[in-house]
This record gives sequence, C-alpha cells and structure tokens, in this order.
Amino acid sequence: MTRDNFEDQLASLVRDSVADIEPTERLGELRARTSATPASRRWWPAAGGAVLAAAAAVTAIAVLGNDPAPTVDPGPFDPPPTAETSAVAAYFVGDTPEGPRLYREFQPVADATPGLAGLELLESGPDDPDYRSLWPAGSFESVSGPEAGLVTVQLGDGAPAEPSALALQQVVYTVSAGLQEPVTVDLNNGDDLLEVISAAPQLDVLSRVNLSDPSEGQVVEDTLVVEGRANSFEANVLWTIEQDGEVVDQEFFTALGYMEPRLFPFSGEIDVSSLDPGTYTLIVETDDPSGGTEGGIGVFTDTRTFVIE
Repeated sequence: MTRDNFEDQLASLVRDSVADIEPTERLGELRARTSATPASRRWWPAAGGAVLAAAAAVTAIAVLGNDPAPTVDPGPFDPPPTAETSAVAAYFVGDTPEGPRLYREFQPVADATPGLAGLELLESGPDDPDYRSLWPAGSFESVSGPEAGLVTVQLGDGAPAEPSALALQQVVYTVSAGLQEPVTVDLNNGDDLLEVISAAPQLDVLSRVNLSDPSEGQVVEDTLVVEGRANSFEANVLWTIEQDGEVVDQEFFTALGYMEPRLFPFSGEIDVSSLDPGTYTLIVETDDPSGGTEGGIGVFTDTRTFVIE
C-alpha cells in the first residue's frame, strides 16, 4: 500500500467515525447568510485547552464582517476585531408520521465557544418555523467537559421542571454534534443530578429526512445547492419545488445508503435559473411506494423556503 493510499484510507476512517453525529459545518450556508447579524448570546467556559484547540480547528471555518476601514478618526479606540463565525448545529423538534422527532439545523454564530454553543441555540430557537425547542430561554446555566466522554450541564431557572425524553435527547445530540464525538451528559439542577443522558439510536429519535442546506429563507441565483441526511426506501429522496401550492419542478436525490439503522448523506444541485423571482418552497420526502399498505411507516418530510430575486 502506498503512502497516499494509506492516508486516503485513514481520512475515510476519520470521516466514518463521526458520520452518525455529522455536525460538519455548512460553509455554503454561512456564505449565503453573511448578511444576517447574530443575536447577542451568552457563552460558557470550555474545559481543557486541548479540547478547545481541537474544537476550534473544526468550528472556526469562516471569517465574516469584513467592513471597510472607518472614514472617521476612531480616537484612542481601535476598531473591533473581525469576528470568527461558525455554523453551529442544534437539534430541534418537528412533527413526523411517528410523532415528534428531532431535526438538525445549522445557524451561524459569532465567537461561539467550541462544542458548547448549540445549547444556547436551543434556548433562542430555530430559524425554520416548522421546528420548535423544548428548552425556553434561561434553561442552561453552565457547561463543563468533556472529561472521559462526560459533559456536565447545569440547568438554569428557566429549565422545565421535568424535561421530556425527547428534550433530553435534544441536549445530548446537540452537545455531541458540537464536540464531534458521542458523549454522555450529566444534567444537574443545583446540587441534584437529574439525569444521565446517552444518545438514543438515530431512527428512534431523529426524523428520517432532514435538510442541512439551503438555510431557511436563503437567497438563490441560478443553482439551488441541497444537502441533507435521510433513511429512505432504496435510498430515494424525493424533492419538489412549489410556489403558492403549485408544483414547478420535481425529481429525486440518491442517499449514500439505507440498509442500516442510521441516516445517510444526500446532496445535489437544482437548476432554478428559469424560475421567476419570488419565494419558493423546497420539499424533500422519504419514499414509500406502497403508500403505507405494506408495513410502511409513512412519509417523512422536511421543507425550506428560498428566494429568487
């Protein structure tokens, strides 16, 4: 085996080791959303310098806010430094044929504490109006770890008194995505340990189709870039573009698998250059050719609006 082949296989193994977590930052989404100004957020101290260094290498993927030099003398104060913006993953709740499930959404966050910023997104809520969070503002007070695969989360005054099982999975999936490794979460309220949370199997808690790109309300020119994850019959991920309830285009993507109990990546590009300016809806669905008559679980759906100017 040559050195190049060895390095290619090693890189593949590293990718596979975090495939089930898949918090990979969406650089394309960030570029499309640079005009958005992130809301002010509260961040918590991260543990260990080694963890910070490793996580920063993953999350600090773009430098935004390149404003021109000021045209007036700023006096004794220097201009503020350019903020590093990361695409942070958080798991929100949406409706499916099997009841509420988790959908992952990326949001751009400035100066995010690596591996921990997603919990703040659970408080502030999703961009997609089809999603919701079970954690209101003030739910999280502090975070520490990981230490031997364990992260400790201290709840705040705004946290629900008895978090549901799905709310707990929101926390452990979001923290694991941020750290790019599966972790166990100790959930504490003051001096009391409320729960020790491990991630449930993906197909027990996640929607079977979930868009990563485009972001909600993204402005598109000639090409709509689509990425996501799914587990669908024969790896078929059906897509439709609608405007005002009328279908204007439809086809399918092919995911990278479907015979295992997890989600698989899918991606593709859609030519939208012939569409008139306006707001459109992209709908992706799992395939159920039996129509639910042969033991099917029903059709899972995720949607995004996008704008052509």
